[in-house]
Amino acid sequence: MTGHHLAKALAAAALLILAQPGAAEQEADSGEAGFLSSLEGRFSGNGTLQNAGGSSRSLKCEFNGDQEGSRLSLDGSCTTAAILSATIKIELRHDPKTGRYAGTFKESTGTVANLAGTRQGQRLTLAFNETAESVRPNPPATLTISRQQDGVALTLRGSQPGQGQNLDLSLREN
Repeated sequence: MTGHHLAKALAAAALLILAQPGAAEQEADSGEAGFLSSLEGRFSGNGTLQNAGGSSRSLKCEFNGDQEGSRLSLDGSCTTAAILSATIKIELRHDPKTGRYAGTFKESTGTVANLAGTRQGQRLTLAFNETAESVRPNPPATLTISRQQDGVALTLRGSQPGQGQNLDLSLREN
């Protein structure tokens, strides 16, 4: 093959690759689907809920993760030693065009928040902004969902120290 023919062949191959819509997008999306599927399954463990006033409660929680394509649902329930319980539902979806995640957080005692953020490695960092539906709105916070070797960690941190609630959960796969 002459240099001229080789150049034409390479140019044609490059055009074919570029003409495939979303090839890089599909590759990135398959990486996100792999991350989301790693959060699928049953998880249980302990954690702490710290209130703005400084008091804290120990929690025992169970979550079920269900992934379908670019969507993830985490349904959980947490109880305290005082036999108080709450259910939590986190719904997320990944947008392959923007590379961002968006969704909602709903808790049975009245917290409703919109979630938005990005993933770096095994950590998904989401802005946590309560909506007008929330019973007692708190200042904005950050929800982090981290995939760890033997489970998942969920952390909620308020953006204004001394206000809102902080949550730390360490959950192991069942």
